[in-house]
Amino acid sequence: MVKLKGIIEQLIEFGTKPMLNSNDNELKITELLVGLYSEYLKLDKSELDNETRDDVPEFEYEKVRKFVEINFPEYGWYHSLINSHKITESENLVTGDAIDDLTDIIKDMMEVKWTIENESASNGMWLFNFLMQHHCEQHLVNFLKYAKDQKG
Repeated sequence: MVKLKGIIEQLIEFGTKPMLNSNDNELKITELLVGLYSEYLKLDKSELDNETRDDVPEFEYEKVRKFVEINFPEYGWYHSLINSHKITESENLVTGDAIDDLTDIIKDMMEVKWTIENESASNGMWLFNFLMQHHCEQHLVNFLKYAKDQKG
C-alpha cells in the first residue's frame, strides 16, 4: 500500500503542475506506469470490500489535461487495433490519444488518492482495482505501447 501511494502521488504531479525536468519526464512516467500496473497485478483482491463510496470531489479533466500537455508536448495521436488478438483479413484501426490516456489515468488516480485519504484504505484499494479493471488498464497498456513505438 505504501509503495502504491507513492507511485500515485508522483503520477498525479504530472497532471497538477509543470514538471521542470522535462528531459526526464518520458522515462519517469513510463517507470511510474509500469509500477502502477505491477501493483495492480499483485493486488490481493480477496481483501477488497465493495462498500458504497461517498461523493468524491470532481477532478476536472481539462485542468489535468492542461498540465499533461505542458509536461509531454511531444505526445499526440496514434493508431491501434481493435481486437488485436483476432487474426482477420481486414484490420480495424482506432485512433488513440496519448495525452488523453495519461489524463484519464492521472484523474482516476486522483480519485483513488482522495478515497484512501478521506474514506478508508480498503475503499481506496477497491476503487483502484475497479478503475484499473474497467478503465485505466487499457489506457495504460495503450500508452506504454505508444511510448515504446515513439522510440522506434
